[in-house]
Amino acid sequence: MPAQQAAIGEVFSAGAEEFHRWSPLLWDPVGQATVEVSAPALGERVLDACCGAGASALPAARAVGSDGLVDAVDLAGGLVALGERRARQDELSNLRFHEHDVTAWVAPDGGYDLVQCSLGVFFFPDMERDTAKLAALLRPGGRLAVTVWEKGALGGWGQAFKGAVETERAWPGSSQSEQLARIDTADALAAWLEGLGLSSPRVVRRELAVPLTPATAWDLAVGSGTRALLHGLAPDAVDRVRARFTAALEAAAVTDLDVRILTATAVA
Repeated sequence: MPAQQAAIGEVFSAGAEEFHRWSPLLWDPVGQATVEVSAPALGERVLDACCGAGASALPAARAVGSDGLVDAVDLAGGLVALGERRARQDELSNLRFHEHDVTAWVAPDGGYDLVQCSLGVFFFPDMERDTAKLAALLRPGGRLAVTVWEKGALGGWGQAFKGAVETERAWPGSSQSEQLARIDTADALAAWLEGLGLSSPRVVRRELAVPLTPATAWDLAVGSGTRALLHGLAPDAVDRVRARFTAALEAAAVTDLDVRILTATAVA
């Protein structure tokens, strides 16, 4: 497994507790919105790539029923464990969680009917190459569904966090943000899927109302990929970042998380 991929898994595992506090607020609604567009049907075989704690895998498993199957795959063992617990609680025996690099995943005989990836493709080392690998796991006529942040989403929260971090260290370049910038509009996302050799792309835009408090804002910062930006800072420096972050949110009157997502489907 490439070091970059392993590091991403470690970041999300380290913030699993804070990540999961955001499940009912953000990840689960985004996962449900993804499944409403990807539309898994009874009896289908589904791969949920970059599954996290099961935000889109759980509703997909309910949709495919007892004759269907969902494989949920993620690098972050801490999140996979949470997903397994949630599947047991919901008695979803057709949902299997795997701690694995999904870009090296092997499809069952005949391929998947649906491969879905919610807020994950821009974390791949090479977004085009690795998403093409996901598409290759589909049976002929199968569907790929991808959810990404729309351009400008999370703006107030993100700007406050960036400004706070920059008081302690230079803001690093990010391959994730560069990759996301290539697909963060409906037209760009549809064209990108066509460029991967897929057909009939359809993009659905969704906005979600998510209230934000200083405590939940910080949980999101340390329970998502942005946690990596705090790595290596001394504890007192992290405390200063948190204080400046909270002050910036209050100064800008940021009381809601600006959640805008695009979910696209296309046919193999």
